[in-house]
Amino acid sequence: MKSVFLVLIVVISGSNILFAQNESENAVKSTLNKLFEFSKSKSYEKAAAYIAYEGEDKDRIGKESFNAANKDELNLVKRTLKKISALLEISNKHEFGKFSTGQTDGKDIFSLEMEYFSNDQKIIETYSFIKTEKGFLLIR
Repeated sequence: MKSVFLVLIVVISGSNILFAQNESENAVKSTLNKLFEFSKSKSYEKAAAYIAYEGEDKDRIGKESFNAANKDELNLVKRTLKKISALLEISNKHEFGKFSTGQTDGKDIFSLEMEYFSNDQKIIETYSFIKTEKGFLLIR
C-alpha cells in the first residue's frame, strides 16, 4: 500500500513539473511572438514592456522592463528589435527550437532557441527570458 501511495506522489509531482514547464514554454513563445510583431511594425514603445531593463539602476535589474519614455532605454529597445528584424528579413521561415531552463546568479532563466531558415542555411538564435511579476521579459 505504501508503494502505491509513493508511486502516486511521484507521478503527480512529475506531471506538475511538466505542466509548469509547458506553461512557461508557452508564455515565453507568446512573448517572443509579440516581440516579432513589434519588430515588424516598429512598435518600439510597446516592445519596451517585454524587454528586461539593463542599466545603472540595480533595483530595476531583473525586475522591470525598459521604460519607453526614457530616450536612452528606448534606443536599446530599438537596437534589440532591429536585430530581430534583420533575422526575420533574411529568413524564408522560422521555427521554435529547444526550450530549456537554468539559473544565472540565483535567478531562473528560460531559454528558447529559434531556428531561422534562409534557403539551405539554418541560423539558430537563443533568446533568454526572466520571469517577473509582469510576465516574461527578454534578456538582451
